[in-house]
Amino acid sequence: MKLWLLDADVIIKLLEIDVFDRLVAMHDLHVASTVVDEVKYYRRGGRKFQVDFRQQYITTGLVTETLATAEEMQDVLRRLPPLRQQGVHAGEIESLAVLVRQEDLTLCTFDAAAIRTLPFLDVTERAVSAERLLRTSGLTLSPGYKLDPRLSEEYFRSNVDQGLREFVCSHTS
Repeated sequence: MKLWLLDADVIIKLLEIDVFDRLVAMHDLHVASTVVDEVKYYRRGGRKFQVDFRQQYITTGLVTETLATAEEMQDVLRRLPPLRQQGVHAGEIESLAVLVRQEDLTLCTFDAAAIRTLPFLDVTERAVSAERLLRTSGLTLSPGYKLDPRLSEEYFRSNVDQGLREFVCSHTS
């Protein structure tokens, strides 16, 4: 699967629960250029681990860095209502622009604001929760790790549903 990781938060969380490297081995992972330098460290077992994401994953070719153009990012912003525009950060805008452009990518995120934009961009069907990603990849958490509720399918679906309601309301007003 060509997997698109929306932001640094999802990468850090996957590193923390000790599944990121297994996902790298199983999937063709892609991240936006704005995300690459945001991943600086993660915590596991009460310890802080430094990570040079560019050196460890991009330079080695394990993860692909992808850019969006200014025009693509402007197109994403035009498709979002004003309140959604304010809730999504620049790096997420770039990530969403790449997702819109590259139809073979599957998005994984737990960012509520970003999940709620998916219906406006007509990409909801190409997005998965981290829980579903792990399950379909045949991965289980290492002993002692619990799934953060924000990574759950329930959390993801709840935010998609909220985005769908907002989308419908914005087109019936």
